[in-house]
Amino acid sequence: MTCPHRYSRQAGMTLVEVMAVLFIIGLTAGLVTLTLPQRPTDEQASAQAFARILRDAQEQSILAGQPVGLKLDDASYSLVQWRREGWQPTGQIARLPSRLRIELEEPQPNRPEIWPDMVFDPTGIVAPTSFQLRGRGARIDVHLDETGEVRLVER
Repeated sequence: MTCPHRYSRQAGMTLVEVMAVLFIIGLTAGLVTLTLPQRPTDEQASAQAFARILRDAQEQSILAGQPVGLKLDDASYSLVQWRREGWQPTGQIARLPSRLRIELEEPQPNRPEIWPDMVFDPTGIVAPTSFQLRGRGARIDVHLDETGEVRLVER
C-alpha cells in the first residue's frame, strides 16, 4: 500500500525551466514585432493614394477613349474629363491632410486656367511629369513616365 501523502519528484517545474520558457516567448514576441510592417506616415499614405489616382486616370482615359486631366491645387487634386462642353469633373476633389502640399515640378507655361495641369491621352501615352509632395519636413517625389509607371522617391 502506498502512502497518499507521498510526492513525486516530477510534480512541478524548476525555476530554470520557467525562465527558459519565458525567454523563448520573449524572443518570439520580439521577432514578430520587428517583422511587422511599419505604419505609413501621412505623407507616405498621401503619396500612395496620389500614385493610385494617376494610374486610375490613365486606365480611365484608355477605357473611355477620352482624354482625362489632372487639376492640382496646393492642398487638393481632382480628375477631369474632356466632354463637348470642355473639361468636366469626373469625381470628388481629393484633399490632402493638413500641412501637406503638392506641386508640379515644371508647370506648363501659357496654359489656360481652365486646362488641367496634365493630360492622359486615350492611347495611354502621357508626358513624363514629376510632382513633389511636401509636409512637416518630409518630401516625396512622384515621378510619372510616358508609359504611366509611377515611382515614389522619399527624400
